[in-house]
Amino acid sequence: MTHQFSVAIIGGGVAGAAVARGLATNLPDPSSQIILYEIGRGPGGRSATRKTRSISEFRINHGVPYADISTHEGMAVISSLGQSVQPYAGKRAVIDGKSGAIVEREANKDVQLVVGANGEMANIAASLLPNITTTYSTMVRGLARGTGANDPWILYDKQQAELGRADWLIVAGSGIAHPRWSETFGGPPPLVEAAAQLNDPALNESLAVIAKQTAAPVLAVLFYATGAAAQAWQRLSFDVATIRDHDVLAKISIQPCGPTGCSVVLYSTSRFARENTGVYGSSSSAARVGDASSSADREESIIDAMLAGLGRIPGMPIIEKSAYPFGPLLHRWGNAFPQGEPLPAALSICRDARVAFCGDYVSTPARMGSYECALLSGFNVGLLISPALCSN
Repeated sequence: MTHQFSVAIIGGGVAGAAVARGLATNLPDPSSQIILYEIGRGPGGRSATRKTRSISEFRINHGVPYADISTHEGMAVISSLGQSVQPYAGKRAVIDGKSGAIVEREANKDVQLVVGANGEMANIAASLLPNITTTYSTMVRGLARGTGANDPWILYDKQQAELGRADWLIVAGSGIAHPRWSETFGGPPPLVEAAAQLNDPALNESLAVIAKQTAAPVLAVLFYATGAAAQAWQRLSFDVATIRDHDVLAKISIQPCGPTGCSVVLYSTSRFARENTGVYGSSSSAARVGDASSSADREESIIDAMLAGLGRIPGMPIIEKSAYPFGPLLHRWGNAFPQGEPLPAALSICRDARVAFCGDYVSTPARMGSYECALLSGFNVGLLISPALCSN
């Protein structure tokens, strides 16, 4: 008799959604065999799209404004998603942080720029998700597994109540496996703690590689503009611009909302983010669900510093915070943009421990840390472990 393996995916970004899609095509009953746990309010992770019930037209891609796809493998996946993906039509530029000079960025014919349907990046991850069980606003705070060959993984929440059990654990994002977990949430990383009990050589080797990776944190200030404030932003000659030679800001993204409004995201330099550690944004999932501490006073001072940095760039809009009907809010991308040596694909599957890793920190033909890398990694892991899930 064939055993129907169960799978728990931790992380609902594009990697988690892609691995779920890959697995679902090979499992007889994916709706009962796969469950996905995501700390955010919906799918997408760093490519989530934020909304609010109070402003129906408001939406903002506050992590990734678009995805750049440069490999044949990535382009094949994107083309298979049909109308869930559309070309990114925004204007890109480079801003001199001292003079304010704006230079249009030339298009690269070998790279596709894409966004989700209706301009929402989250729609790409949503379109990938098959009919499986998803639990949002849920944080996996603890993991355990017995040493027996058939013992399941047990997942716990922050009150140490059991969330669920699964034969296989897929780590879509390095958070629960990386030492930086301790800085944000306290205590040892859940998978590292569980691995100490298992003492599986392959899992220990994978975790050792992940532990050496660093990250380039980014602070984002996001807000929504209407009326004269929106017009001031819309008059600029770009939609997304990188900023050079600036000590605080690294990028600006302007996104249309409804017929007249727009959303804006200011992204900090990694250096500025490192100088302002320990602040995550009170509305972020890390603070809201994970109980990461975040001082309201420090949040406000960081927002003010980033807006002041904007004001030092000639030609940028200078608008009072009170003029924005939503925001400015602060969000920290602390586990994003991994750096160092990617986890080799050969180490992404630990068969004896029944653990798999996928995300932008795993080696693929695409650039480490990119949206495309996470996408391909998820599909690759789904293909690699499907035979094990379907075996007797």
